[in-house]
Amino acid sequence: MANMIEAFSIDGVCAICRRNPVKRWCDYVVAYDNQIIFFRDYKDFVDANSAISYETCDLPLCDKCATNVGRDRDLCPHHMSLHSQVKLPEEYQRLRQIREKQKMRNNSSN
Repeated sequence: MANMIEAFSIDGVCAICRRNPVKRWCDYVVAYDNQIIFFRDYKDFVDANSAISYETCDLPLCDKCATNVGRDRDLCPHHMSLHSQVKLPEEYQRLRQIREKQKMRNNSSN
């Protein structure tokens, strides 16, 4: 892992606080590689889409500056602020809330 840290950060310290050692990298997707959509057969489609088709921020972060947002997914402070501003459209938000209330009622009646 030390070689990976050196590859991403020249001095091996967090890019945000500049004090702590690098332990994580920002996983925010910054670019998608959308290739051809139409394929003549399924094998060509699978071959073209089998590799990772996105690029992430990869800012070197320490444990203190990284925010975990899922299994093996960490964000830098800048991308965390963008992530926290994202909301579902009002119609979907309302449907999700109704489903959650129904689940709670079903669980409380059992």
